[in-house]
Amino acid sequence: MTWPGLLGLLIAFLLVPSFVSVIFLDSQSERLFPDAHAGLKVAIVHAVGTAIVALAITLKRWWPAVLHERLRVRGWVWIAPLAIVVTAAALADWERVGDAGAGTFAAVALGVLMIALGEELMFRGVWIVFLRARMGELGVAIVSSLAFGLVHFLAGPVQVVFSALLGFVLYFARRVSGGLMVPVLVHVAWDLSVFTAFMTDDPADGSDASFALALVNVLLVIVLAVAWRRTAPRSVEDAAASS
Repeated sequence: MTWPGLLGLLIAFLLVPSFVSVIFLDSQSERLFPDAHAGLKVAIVHAVGTAIVALAITLKRWWPAVLHERLRVRGWVWIAPLAIVVTAAALADWERVGDAGAGTFAAVALGVLMIALGEELMFRGVWIVFLRARMGELGVAIVSSLAFGLVHFLAGPVQVVFSALLGFVLYFARRVSGGLMVPVLVHVAWDLSVFTAFMTDDPADGSDASFALALVNVLLVIVLAVAWRRTAPRSVEDAAASS
Protein backbone atom coordinates (compact mmCIF):
# COMPACT_ATOMS: atom_id res chain seq x y z
CA MET A 1 0.00 0.00 0.00
CA THR A 2 1.21 3.50 -0.86
CA TRP A 3 0.47 6.81 0.87
CA PRO A 4 -2.13 7.73 -1.79
CA GLY A 5 -3.70 4.31 -1.30
CA LEU A 6 -3.84 4.77 2.47
CA LEU A 7 -5.37 8.24 2.17
CA GLY A 8 -7.83 6.96 -0.43
CA LEU A 9 -8.93 4.22 1.94
CA LEU A 10 -9.32 6.77 4.73
CA ILE A 11 -11.43 9.04 2.52
CA ALA A 12 -13.64 6.12 1.50
CA PHE A 13 -13.96 5.09 5.15
CA LEU A 14 -15.14 8.59 6.08
CA LEU A 15 -17.24 9.60 3.08
CA VAL A 16 -19.06 6.48 1.93
CA PRO A 17 -20.87 5.97 5.27
CA SER A 18 -21.81 9.65 5.23
CA PHE A 19 -23.23 9.23 1.73
CA VAL A 20 -25.22 6.20 2.87
CA SER A 21 -26.48 8.15 5.87
CA VAL A 22 -27.63 11.19 3.92
CA ILE A 23 -29.03 9.46 0.83
CA PHE A 24 -30.54 6.26 2.18
CA LEU A 25 -31.07 6.58 5.91
CA ASP A 26 -31.80 10.28 6.40
CA SER A 27 -29.83 9.82 9.60
CA GLN A 28 -29.80 12.45 12.31
CA SER A 29 -26.75 13.48 14.26
CA GLU A 30 -24.93 10.73 16.16
CA ARG A 31 -24.99 13.04 19.15
CA LEU A 32 -28.67 12.29 19.87
CA PHE A 33 -30.18 8.86 20.53
CA PRO A 34 -33.84 9.36 21.46
CA ASP A 35 -34.82 5.81 20.52
CA ALA A 36 -33.61 2.44 19.27
CA HIS A 37 -34.22 3.47 15.65
CA ALA A 38 -31.62 6.24 15.87
CA GLY A 39 -29.06 3.86 17.39
CA LEU A 40 -29.67 1.26 14.67
CA LYS A 41 -29.18 3.86 11.94
CA VAL A 42 -25.80 4.74 13.43
CA ALA A 43 -24.91 1.03 13.53
CA ILE A 44 -25.82 0.57 9.87
CA VAL A 45 -23.87 3.64 8.75
CA HIS A 46 -20.70 2.64 10.58
CA ALA A 47 -21.02 -1.00 9.58
CA VAL A 48 -20.51 0.24 6.01
CA GLY A 49 -17.26 1.95 7.00
CA THR A 50 -16.12 -1.15 8.87
CA ALA A 51 -16.85 -3.30 5.82
CA ILE A 52 -14.74 -1.00 3.62
CA VAL A 53 -11.72 -1.32 5.90
CA ALA A 54 -12.23 -5.08 6.29
CA LEU A 55 -12.31 -5.48 2.49
CA ALA A 56 -9.05 -3.53 2.12
CA ILE A 57 -7.37 -5.66 4.80
CA THR A 58 -8.58 -8.81 3.06
CA LEU A 59 -7.29 -7.69 -0.34
CA LYS A 60 -3.90 -6.83 1.18
CA ARG A 61 -3.86 -10.07 3.20
CA TRP A 62 -3.02 -8.06 6.30
CA TRP A 63 -5.34 -9.76 8.79
CA PRO A 64 -2.58 -11.50 10.82
CA ALA A 65 -0.59 -8.27 11.15
CA VAL A 66 -3.69 -6.19 11.88
CA LEU A 67 -5.13 -8.50 14.53
CA HIS A 68 -1.97 -9.67 16.28
CA GLU A 69 0.72 -7.56 17.91
CA ARG A 70 4.32 -8.71 17.71
CA LEU A 71 5.61 -6.01 20.04
CA ARG A 72 4.78 -6.16 23.73
CA VAL A 73 5.12 -3.73 26.60
CA ARG A 74 5.46 -4.27 30.33
CA GLY A 75 2.45 -5.51 32.22
CA TRP A 76 1.95 -2.37 34.32
CA VAL A 77 0.86 -0.53 31.15
CA TRP A 78 -2.43 -2.42 31.55
CA ILE A 79 -3.24 0.37 34.01
CA ALA A 80 -3.91 2.76 31.11
CA PRO A 81 -6.71 0.90 29.31
CA LEU A 82 -8.18 -0.34 32.60
CA ALA A 83 -8.30 3.23 33.96
CA ILE A 84 -10.25 4.36 30.89
CA VAL A 85 -12.77 1.52 31.22
CA VAL A 86 -13.32 2.06 34.97
CA THR A 87 -13.65 5.83 34.58
CA ALA A 88 -16.01 5.43 31.62
CA ALA A 89 -18.25 3.10 33.60
CA ALA A 90 -18.29 5.47 36.56
CA LEU A 91 -19.18 8.51 34.41
CA ALA A 92 -21.88 6.93 32.24
CA ASP A 93 -25.34 8.42 32.75
CA TRP A 94 -26.98 5.21 33.98
CA GLU A 95 -30.12 7.05 35.05
CA ARG A 96 -30.68 8.20 31.49
CA VAL A 97 -29.96 4.67 30.27
CA GLY A 98 -32.70 3.39 32.57
CA ASP A 99 -35.13 6.00 31.31
CA ALA A 100 -34.35 5.22 27.67
CA GLY A 101 -34.94 1.50 28.10
CA ALA A 102 -33.03 -1.67 27.29
CA GLY A 103 -33.91 -1.59 23.58
CA THR A 104 -32.51 1.89 23.03
CA PHE A 105 -29.39 1.11 25.04
CA ALA A 106 -28.79 -2.10 23.06
CA ALA A 107 -29.18 -0.25 19.76
CA VAL A 108 -26.82 2.52 20.85
CA ALA A 109 -24.32 -0.07 22.11
CA LEU A 110 -24.44 -1.78 18.70
CA GLY A 111 -23.83 1.56 17.00
CA VAL A 112 -20.90 2.27 19.32
CA LEU A 113 -19.46 -1.18 18.62
CA MET A 114 -19.55 -0.53 14.86
CA ILE A 115 -17.84 2.84 15.38
CA ALA A 116 -15.13 1.32 17.56
CA LEU A 117 -14.57 -1.72 15.36
CA GLY A 118 -14.19 0.32 12.19
CA GLU A 119 -11.93 2.96 13.72
CA GLU A 120 -9.71 0.42 15.47
CA LEU A 121 -9.32 -1.66 12.31
CA MET A 122 -8.33 1.53 10.51
CA PHE A 123 -6.11 3.37 13.00
CA ARG A 124 -4.78 0.67 15.34
CA GLY A 125 -4.76 -1.83 12.47
CA VAL A 126 -4.11 -0.59 8.94
CA TRP A 127 -2.30 2.60 9.91
CA ILE A 128 0.04 0.85 12.33
CA VAL A 129 0.90 -1.93 9.87
CA PHE A 130 1.48 0.63 7.12
CA LEU A 131 3.58 3.01 9.23
CA ARG A 132 5.82 0.33 10.71
CA ALA A 133 7.31 -0.28 7.28
CA ARG A 134 8.27 3.39 7.05
CA MET A 135 9.26 4.75 10.48
CA GLY A 136 10.24 3.91 14.03
CA GLU A 137 7.76 2.88 16.68
CA LEU A 138 7.51 6.31 18.31
CA GLY A 139 6.63 7.77 14.93
CA VAL A 140 4.03 5.04 14.46
CA ALA A 141 2.43 5.88 17.80
CA ILE A 142 2.38 9.63 17.17
CA VAL A 143 1.30 9.64 13.52
CA SER A 144 -1.46 7.03 13.96
CA SER A 145 -2.78 8.91 17.01
CA LEU A 146 -2.71 12.27 15.20
CA ALA A 147 -4.54 10.78 12.23
CA PHE A 148 -7.19 9.42 14.59
CA GLY A 149 -7.57 12.84 16.16
CA LEU A 150 -7.78 14.72 12.86
CA VAL A 151 -10.66 12.66 11.49
CA HIS A 152 -12.77 14.06 14.35
CA PHE A 153 -12.29 17.63 13.11
CA LEU A 154 -16.00 18.16 12.51
CA ALA A 155 -16.53 17.99 16.28
CA GLY A 156 -14.13 20.89 16.82
CA PRO A 157 -10.48 21.40 17.81
CA VAL A 158 -10.95 20.26 21.39
CA GLN A 159 -12.33 16.95 20.19
CA VAL A 160 -9.38 16.59 17.81
CA VAL A 161 -6.93 16.97 20.70
CA PHE A 162 -8.73 14.58 23.05
CA SER A 163 -9.25 12.01 20.28
CA ALA A 164 -5.53 12.09 19.46
CA LEU A 165 -4.69 11.57 23.14
CA LEU A 166 -7.17 8.71 23.34
CA GLY A 167 -5.54 7.25 20.23
CA PHE A 168 -2.21 7.14 22.10
CA VAL A 169 -3.77 5.13 24.94
CA LEU A 170 -5.50 2.84 22.44
CA TYR A 171 -2.16 2.28 20.74
CA PHE A 172 -0.76 1.06 24.06
CA ALA A 173 -3.86 -1.05 24.62
CA ARG A 174 -2.98 -2.89 21.43
CA ARG A 175 0.65 -3.22 22.47
CA VAL A 176 0.02 -4.47 25.99
CA SER A 177 -2.74 -6.93 25.02
CA GLY A 178 -1.10 -8.36 21.91
CA GLY A 179 -4.01 -7.65 19.60
CA LEU A 180 -6.95 -5.50 18.58
CA MET A 181 -9.68 -6.82 20.88
CA VAL A 182 -8.75 -4.74 23.94
CA PRO A 183 -8.50 -1.44 22.01
CA VAL A 184 -11.97 -2.13 20.60
CA LEU A 185 -13.38 -2.77 24.08
CA VAL A 186 -11.71 0.34 25.55
CA HIS A 187 -13.02 2.40 22.64
CA VAL A 188 -16.54 1.03 23.19
CA ALA A 189 -16.38 1.88 26.89
CA TRP A 190 -15.30 5.47 26.16
CA ASP A 191 -17.89 6.17 23.46
CA LEU A 192 -20.72 4.45 25.27
CA SER A 193 -20.03 6.46 28.41
CA VAL A 194 -20.11 9.73 26.45
CA PHE A 195 -23.13 8.78 24.34
CA THR A 196 -25.30 7.89 27.34
CA ALA A 197 -25.58 11.64 27.97
CA PHE A 198 -27.33 11.99 24.61
CA MET A 199 -30.11 9.44 24.98
CA THR A 200 -32.61 12.23 24.51
CA ASP A 201 -34.67 13.94 21.80
CA ASP A 202 -33.88 17.40 23.14
CA PRO A 203 -30.56 18.89 21.89
CA ALA A 204 -30.50 21.30 24.82
CA ASP A 205 -30.79 18.40 27.25
CA GLY A 206 -27.80 16.50 25.94
CA SER A 207 -24.62 17.48 27.75
CA ASP A 208 -21.19 15.95 27.32
CA ALA A 209 -20.17 15.13 30.89
CA SER A 210 -16.88 13.55 29.86
CA PHE A 211 -14.45 16.14 31.23
CA ALA A 212 -13.20 13.82 33.98
CA LEU A 213 -12.79 11.01 31.45
CA ALA A 214 -10.75 13.30 29.21
CA LEU A 215 -8.67 14.44 32.20
CA VAL A 216 -7.84 10.84 33.13
CA ASN A 217 -6.85 10.25 29.52
CA VAL A 218 -4.50 13.26 29.53
CA LEU A 219 -2.80 12.05 32.72
CA LEU A 220 -2.37 8.57 31.27
CA VAL A 221 -0.79 9.94 28.09
CA ILE A 222 1.66 12.00 30.16
CA VAL A 223 2.68 8.91 32.15
CA LEU A 224 3.03 6.74 29.03
CA ALA A 225 5.01 9.41 27.20
CA VAL A 226 7.42 9.94 30.12
CA ALA A 227 7.90 6.18 30.44
CA TRP A 228 8.20 5.59 26.70
CA ARG A 229 11.73 4.16 26.77
CA ARG A 230 10.68 1.62 29.38
CA THR A 231 7.52 0.57 27.60
CA ALA A 232 8.35 0.45 23.90
CA PRO A 233 11.07 -1.65 22.24
CA ARG A 234 12.22 0.17 19.12
CA SER A 235 11.69 -2.73 16.73
CA VAL A 236 10.46 -6.30 16.45
CA GLU A 237 14.08 -7.42 16.63
CA ASP A 238 14.59 -5.57 19.93
CA ALA A 239 11.47 -7.16 21.32
CA ALA A 240 12.67 -10.62 20.32
CA ALA A 241 16.09 -9.99 21.84
CA SER A 242 14.59 -8.98 25.17
CA SER A 243 12.27 -12.00 25.39
